[in-house]
Amino acid sequence: MARKKKVTHNFKSRTRDNQREMICRNSIADESYFAWNHLKDLKRCKQWVQVTEKTTAVLCSKCTSKTVPPPEMRKGYVSKGRPRGWQFMKEFVDKDGNVFHKGVEQKKLKGSKSATKLEPKSTKRKLSKAEKGTLKQAILEQMAMVRGDVKKARFKKDIKSGQSQLKKLERQLKKIR
Repeated sequence: MARKKKVTHNFKSRTRDNQREMICRNSIADESYFAWNHLKDLKRCKQWVQVTEKTTAVLCSKCTSKTVPPPEMRKGYVSKGRPRGWQFMKEFVDKDGNVFHKGVEQKKLKGSKSATKLEPKSTKRKLSKAEKGTLKQAILEQMAMVRGDVKKARFKKDIKSGQSQLKKLERQLKKIR
């Protein structure tokens, strides 16, 4: 293992409130320091940083941020012009004639088939809170009438049909919530 080089400069240090502080390394010109290429164009830093007893030199947070390049910002997801779930279709042909079988491109079949046409999704309108309330009330009234009919029924066929109607109404009620 290589030994660490000891710093030859004596950086200023002081004690304040029983905490040892040291001045930033950028306060003294030092061309042997690895980040000197980034720091030599800056003004000399006069910032003091809290350090431990064994610290020999320190670079403040401002000077450190100037030695590191800014992060690369990515644009995020970019659509390829294909519909959602295309990779799960048994066969999908895009505009350019590329053929895909379950998301895997089949280069031999390129241009041999016409583009896949997709039906547009039905635009189902979302119910408002008031509309949901009136629909819920109507279903509950129907359920009350069907329950009354089931209690009055004498034959098994009438009871079973009433119970199946109740189940249908309960499913409709769950969809609304």
